[in-house]
Amino acid sequence: MNSFAEIRRALGRLSVSERRSIIAWMEEYNAAIMNAGRVEESLPVYKPDYPEPMTIVEFFELEAQSEDAYEYINGIIRPLSSGTVSHSEITMNLYRAIFSRLEKGPCKPYMHEPGVHFAWGSEHVVYKPDLYVACKRGDWDGRHIPNPKFVIEVLSPSTQHIDKREKAANYRRAASVEEYVIAAQKTQEVTIYRRSGGWAAERVVGRDGVVEFRSLGMSVPLAEIYDDVFGKPQAPGEMDH
Repeated sequence: MNSFAEIRRALGRLSVSERRSIIAWMEEYNAAIMNAGRVEESLPVYKPDYPEPMTIVEFFELEAQSEDAYEYINGIIRPLSSGTVSHSEITMNLYRAIFSRLEKGPCKPYMHEPGVHFAWGSEHVVYKPDLYVACKRGDWDGRHIPNPKFVIEVLSPSTQHIDKREKAANYRRAASVEEYVIAAQKTQEVTIYRRSGGWAAERVVGRDGVVEFRSLGMSVPLAEIYDDVFGKPQAPGEMDH
């Protein structure tokens, strides 16, 4: 496959989700070229010893046999690298804030594991969100949770294009997801996308800001989310994009 026409015909045979994954990959590749020479959080060096594309059953077997964490996107395996201290602190602050407000209701927050599994016909996606909340336990399969209602990803330089594009698109496709939230790591900024609002972005910025997680019936100050993350208050206008 060498000509542009052949590539176009091949792309035309892919599903919408597969095309979105390719677009996200191309954006990451382009960003890597543009940022060559900049020092940022490094991407994991990884050489798979398994065939791709992999079926969802083969992926389940890989998960059961490996101590490493992976995500699965329609046959493609993505290894997960460890995050920064700030990333972990923000995630833990969010978990504590949400857990304390949910009390003993039917909904529970989870960090990373066991992961969420979405299926659309022959398409399968398994993600390990930084934080998510699920409520209807009767629909769980014991391996992954198929019906999160609320999902948060904390941005990292190496994964922000995935979080903002590929994952945003797939979370919107998942019927159970009511809110998708992206939390910046380098500044105090949270962006919320709501199904009820047509997935329009709502940004809350600054230590005095308060974010509404409407699907959970709660509000959380950004000062609580970013507590003890920065050594000093950040100047207005310092954004993490």
